[in-house]
Amino acid sequence: MTIASFTSNEGKLSSASAVLLLKATNSEYNQPILRIEQASSAGGAASIRIDDPNPDIEFVETDQTAPAGKYEIAVQSDKLQINGRNANNEAFETIAVFQRLAAGGNIGLRTRDQFGGGQGVIGIGNAEEAPFGNPAQGGVCTSRTGHSSIEAHGERSLSSRRPSR
Repeated sequence: MTIASFTSNEGKLSSASAVLLLKATNSEYNQPILRIEQASSAGGAASIRIDDPNPDIEFVETDQTAPAGKYEIAVQSDKLQINGRNANNEAFETIAVFQRLAAGGNIGLRTRDQFGGGQGVIGIGNAEEAPFGNPAQGGVCTSRTGHSSIEAHGERSLSSRRPSR
């Protein structure tokens, strides 16, 4: 049984709007603007559910100059994506993608679909610029024209090229 409901039948609007707006206008306010507490002990109840043909949640850090500080979590078919705004602030571009297991179970970094026809693989988009420094506290994994490389402390640990069939 629904306790409260907000319904809007507005058509297309010419500017940004919302059915419900929660706004804290005092810059000294330091508490959450929305807090959801669930008492269910069953573990199957969703605290937030979005039913939408293209569900996404946008994050906009208001003290940054766009496109910095603009990200979204989006669902596109069988893929959950983490996206960031492109350099021209015209659209979101994929940073990471996670496919459902039944759809391939792939993970993509800087790619949505470069998995070589595999299933259960991690795809990495080509590096736009090769690393030039030595990682002091870890390693760097890159892909350049389909050639993967893992480097740690300036030493190449693994280098591979897909075998020809």
